[in-house]
Amino acid sequence: MVDDLPPLTRRDVVDRLRAHDALVSVGPSRVGIEHESHTYRLAEPSQHLHPDEVHSAVSAFGPLPHGSSVTVEPGGQVEVVTPPLEPWWVALEALRVDGAVVRDALATAGIGVLGAGIDPFRDPVRTLSKPRYDAMEVYFKEWAPAGALMMSGSASIQINIDNGDAAVMARRWDLAHRIGPALSAAFACSPSRSHRSTRLATWEAIDPSRTRPAFRSGDLGDDWAEYVLDARVMLLHDDDDRCSPMTAPVTFGEWVESGIDGRRPTEIDLAYHCTTLFPPVRPRGWLELRWLDSLPAGLAEAASAAVIAVMIDDEAGDRAAHACASVGSAWSDAARHGCAHPELASAAATVLRDAADALDRSGAPGSYAEAVADAAERWPARGRCPADELEDSLRRGRTLVDLLDPPSEVHRWS
Repeated sequence: MVDDLPPLTRRDVVDRLRAHDALVSVGPSRVGIEHESHTYRLAEPSQHLHPDEVHSAVSAFGPLPHGSSVTVEPGGQVEVVTPPLEPWWVALEALRVDGAVVRDALATAGIGVLGAGIDPFRDPVRTLSKPRYDAMEVYFKEWAPAGALMMSGSASIQINIDNGDAAVMARRWDLAHRIGPALSAAFACSPSRSHRSTRLATWEAIDPSRTRPAFRSGDLGDDWAEYVLDARVMLLHDDDDRCSPMTAPVTFGEWVESGIDGRRPTEIDLAYHCTTLFPPVRPRGWLELRWLDSLPAGLAEAASAAVIAVMIDDEAGDRAAHACASVGSAWSDAARHGCAHPELASAAATVLRDAADALDRSGAPGSYAEAVADAAERWPARGRCPADELEDSLRRGRTLVDLLDPPSEVHRWS
């Protein structure tokens, strides 16, 4: 055993997940945003940066104005993480301003960033070596080769929103899954010959026990406990951060019941197991909405504003649920077709127009409502998505330098 905690029963697992991940919140809803972007050393754009290079460049500028933190993913992707903030639109401002400071710091060090769901210029290469990622790579090679692209070549936007009280939590758990396919199609930005969101398709190609949607009955606590128990164990993690990849398909529930080589899981193992699960919506005491591709600066804030407005505004949420009634499980269609899928396009256009109206009611800066309304007409209303524009740019011969996000604040996207 790696700790002195008692082994868990299935009842323990359910109770602990309900007490932590399905925790109700009170007061105004706080929101945080996490935006990943690909990084390029402009003197050698084909090479992947080491995380230390990115951290050093950003830390030279000191703390970020709105208190965001910066992390670096295994392939050198930089991630700006805002703190949980309220009123919720302050998170949009934090991402806008702190993101600009990060891009400026990186530009000073000769590093450019690009917002897209999959790196369109390089194959994935992992530059971060940690026991967790070493073991994940071994697991993916054995069971899910697409995992290498997910770890080292993908980038996303994650929106974190408080659960709310019991009734609000149930509503948000349902709504986040209903609107996910339509809005992931609307903002798909990782084109390939077969997909508009290659990033979303890549997640689907990984071990489905840990990437398929967790929504089942609509009760967050029950749904999540069943999902966690049914998901395969990826790693055995020890206190000294040693990780061993699983070489046999064993679910967490089977580990609870039968053990693995005489070892049974404890509360620490349960918490770690949950960090290896990647459904489109993941509960952690708040909801993580994980289904948006990374997008260029400016558009990232507009897409985030649309999602958050629909999740928080009751009227917009009810209308969105109705608009997405027929496409609420169309994740594969969203990944493959984006808004070339007529039903997804129709639903997405409706949701974005309602989101723009909700933003007008919210007290958020008026530029966000305008940007979301523009997005509705520019993409889903025309059967298109940002992936189509990125693909068009690449076909016209636009280079990496042409497509990089500017260091300064982006007030409008083009």
